[in-house]
This record gives sequence, C-alpha cells and structure tokens, in this order.
Amino acid sequence: MDLTFAQYFVFAVVVFLVLALYREWFNPSLTFFIATVALLLGGILTPSELLRGLSNQQIVLVFLLVVVTAGIRAIYGSALFSGLFNPNLKPKQFLFRLMVFVSSISAFLNNTPIVAFMIPYVKDWAQRTGNPASKFLIPLSFATILGGMITVIGTSTNLVLNGLIAEYQLPLLGFKDFFFLGVGVTVFGGLYLYFIGYKLLPSNADEIDALRENLKEYIVETDITPTSKLIGKTVKDAGLRNLKDVFLVEIIRDDRVISPVSPDEVIETGDALFFAGNTESIYKLIREDNGLTIPKETVGDPEEQFNFVEAVIPANSALVGMRIKDSDFRKKFDSSIIAIHRNGKRVPGKVGEMQISAGDFLLLLANDKRANGNHESDLFFLSVPKKVTEKKSPWKKVFGLLCFGLLISGVVGLFPLFDVCLVILTLLVFFGVLNLTDIRRELDLSLLMILVCSLAIGVALEKSGTAKIMATVLIDAGKNFGPVAVLSALFVVTIFLTALITNAAAVAIVFPIAMSIAQQMSLSYTPFFVAIAYAASGDFMTPIGYQTNLMVYGPGGYTFKDFMRVGGPLTIIYTVICIGFISYYYNLI
Repeated sequence: MDLTFAQYFVFAVVVFLVLALYREWFNPSLTFFIATVALLLGGILTPSELLRGLSNQQIVLVFLLVVVTAGIRAIYGSALFSGLFNPNLKPKQFLFRLMVFVSSISAFLNNTPIVAFMIPYVKDWAQRTGNPASKFLIPLSFATILGGMITVIGTSTNLVLNGLIAEYQLPLLGFKDFFFLGVGVTVFGGLYLYFIGYKLLPSNADEIDALRENLKEYIVETDITPTSKLIGKTVKDAGLRNLKDVFLVEIIRDDRVISPVSPDEVIETGDALFFAGNTESIYKLIREDNGLTIPKETVGDPEEQFNFVEAVIPANSALVGMRIKDSDFRKKFDSSIIAIHRNGKRVPGKVGEMQISAGDFLLLLANDKRANGNHESDLFFLSVPKKVTEKKSPWKKVFGLLCFGLLISGVVGLFPLFDVCLVILTLLVFFGVLNLTDIRRELDLSLLMILVCSLAIGVALEKSGTAKIMATVLIDAGKNFGPVAVLSALFVVTIFLTALITNAAAVAIVFPIAMSIAQQMSLSYTPFFVAIAYAASGDFMTPIGYQTNLMVYGPGGYTFKDFMRVGGPLTIIYTVICIGFISYYYNLI
C-alpha cells in the first residue's frame, strides 16, 4: 500500500518514541515532548491539538486521585499496614496476606505510592524473620498491578485511556468493564504466585547487609594527623572535592556526624574523614604527603556510624539521564550516594561521573532528619521504618472511612467521580490533613507532560491515517479466524509493547489502532478498549514497563531473567483469561 508523507513521518516518530524510551536516550517526559514537538513542526498536529490534554477531565482526574489517595494514606499512616507484619507468620502466610491486602487496596489507591510505602516494611519483616526479601517484592509489585485493574481508578493507565476515549466523544469505560475481569485476573494471578511463582523467585541477600559486611569495599575511614597541611582548609581548597574514583561522603568530628559534606566545610584537627569509591584510589590518596592516615582500630559499629538508606529512581524522575555531579544531589536530597546498583550489579567508577538511569537502586548516607519511608517524585526513599504502628485520633479514622466511602461511591458510579474527588480534596484541606505544600509535593509535572503528550500522539496517529493502516494489518492477519483472533493480536501486540516502554506510551500508540479496528469491523469499541487497558498494564516480563516493577527491581536484587522466569507464565495466564473473558462477556464469540 502507498503511504503519504504524513503517515511515514508519524510512523518514524512512533519508532523514535519506542526506541528512545527503551534505550533511555532521554528522560521519559523529555522523550514524549520531543516526539510531540516533531509532530507539531511536521504539520501533523496543531497547537490546540497538542495542548488539548490540559483541559481533558480524565487527565485532571489522574492528579486529583493522586492527591486524594495521598491524603487517605496520611490519615492512616503505617497503621494501615501494621497487621500484616506479624513476625510469627510463616513465609507463605505472609505472602498470602500481603497479596490479598495490596491487591485490594490498590483497586482504590494509587499503586505506585502503595509499593513505595510497603517496600521498607516488607524488607524489615524479611530481615527480622530471616527470609530473603526477594521472595516477596516481585509478588508485591505484581499484586498491585493485578489489583489495580479491578477499578477504573486503580491505575492511571485506565484513566489515560478514558481520556483518549473522551477526545472522540465515545462511551467511557465504567465500573463493570473492569470489576469482574479485574477480580478474575487478581485471583488467578495470586494463586499462581502463591503455588508456583514463589518457588521460581530467587533468594537474594539484602543489599544493605552486604554493604555492612563488606564495608571496607565501599568506605574507607581516614584520620587527620595534627601536622596535616589540610587542617584549616575547606574541602574544596584541600583538593578533596573532585577526586578521581574517590568521594568524600562523611566527616565525624567529636560526636557530630557531618553528612553530606559541603565543599565549604573546614577540616579540623581530629576529624575522621570517610571516603567511598575505588579503595585502591583511596589508599593512593592516603600515601600522598597530606596528613591522612588509616586509624589503627575501627570506629564502633558501622550501623551506629552511618545512617544507611536505600532509594530507587522512578521512571518519570527528572534525574534520569543526568550525571550525578550535575544533579545537585546532595543539596536536593540531603544525602550522599555510596553506590549505585543497576541490573543487579554495582556500577563501577567515579560516583560523580555516573549517569542516572530509571530503576537505579541507590545506597545512601542520609541525614537523620529525613523521615523514614519518605518519597519524592524524583526519588523514592526506602529506608526501614522505625515504628510499624502509630497512634491516630478516633475522629481521623472516622474521617478517613468517610473519605474512602465517598471515593468508592464515585468509582461505582453513584456520583460523578470528578466531583467526588473535588469534595474529598476540599475536606482534606479544610480539616488540615493536607496543605498546599503537601499538594505541590504530590503533583508530578513530568507525569503531566507525559499524559498530555500521550493524548497528542494518539490524535496524530488517528488524524494521519497511520492508525488505520496498522489496524488493517492486524485485521488482515486475523480476519480468517474472526474478531477474537483480531482482538488477540491487538492484545499480544500491546502487551509486548508495554514490556518495552511505559504503559502510557503503549496505550497512546494502540488506542487509535483499536478504535480503527472496531470501526472497520463494525463492532463495539468497548471490548477492544478493555483489551488494550488490560494489556497496557499487564507487564510482568520486564522491570521497565511498569513503575512498580522498577521500584522493586533494585531492592530485591533481581535480574531481567527473574522477571521473565516468574512473569512469563503469569503473562500467559493473564492473556488467556483476559481474551477469553472479553470475548465471552462482549459477545465476540
């Protein structure tokens, strides 16, 4: 078939988008922005079409739900999770209770913060009971993904899809389109993880424990001699700021810990300087005539000297693609990076020169004032909580139940969900649960750019006719076997696409194709939209296609093979159930 210039151009932009996201050439939000600007400059999109997503109610709803669910979490805090972590539970009992709980709650609360909040507790329970956390973190992620498909608000992908549907004034997907199939895949997926997946999961050592056991590999302590020429100089003037393969992470002065170390910090007599990096380079520095010596005996217990914290770089982080030395990391997060782990291995080389990637697992020395379990949009802190329970006033618990009840009423359609979220947000602010600072912290501008650009890319695919051509190819491949075969082909293409790139990008690319398939085959749009909703969120085979997979990737010490080994069979089960149910429920058979 003959393609027009516009179709060639749009197809090239989509290929660029997929490759750039997969290879991490740029930050995800920047990648989407570049793609949409290219479509604008190429004459495919108009400025109004590019910005249409800013007025899309479903896109605004995504952010309302993020803030509302953050408020509900703030009301209950860690008490919401405390019943799960009985140290007397057997591993399989803990696994079952964990999956049931998180899959249920992720149907109503944003699943990314749930996983961020749960990881420290899971790791703490595993450490206290002597079980490897790697046996539970992939099930934690998978259970939230499955549970998130029970309702339209369980994952932002569903809301993005509804936003795309709304652009064409088509019937939105509702509660019944998700609930029955969502419960089905959650139950069967949970049974698979309990009976089979658990056996396939690796038993990996905890990264923090490994760091403490091999402390000298990462950190070397040095003392300042009374005659050292470094005394009285700032860290920068002493030449300790930009060392090759070496990084000054901490100074201990009497009983005071100075971390992170400012370049203007003045070195004093009796200081203990702690360097991280290549130990050979550290010892080479010490051999220079600068008054640095190795202490004759170690200084106390490492756990008392260092406040170790784990952190994960989320997919939408503005840090992705930046060099650490250019990120102002220490000032922004009040922490120093000790080591970076990627794909299950420590990244070698000078810390400051390392480029940050999505999913990087960081080992940090953090300031004591940073709260355990705290997270920001650019970095999720996964430090182990000090307390599993905390007291909440009775009225707050009642208020939390009221907010949760209102949210459910919007989900099931008793009241407009958008209006319900506005009411809940107003109540949260009025009763002091949230303030403007909290709201600003929860708003992710990178996510907003991705969602707005996703809608624009979908418009370009449909407007140029590229989606129609792709749909024709799928129809031709399955027309001899009926609509179920075409639906299956669309589902498989989407699920493999989302395994390579983000689910928002996947649903933006395949939505116009699904719409065109329904039009050309004179069938209802709904079954094809439901199919791509489930397929776009069904990434169990890789850690890069879904945010929660990335978050457990480093803390669990997993490899790509672990996700493929455990997630491959689950993907097959998930696909068969989804295609079978959709075909029967929507009368495609």
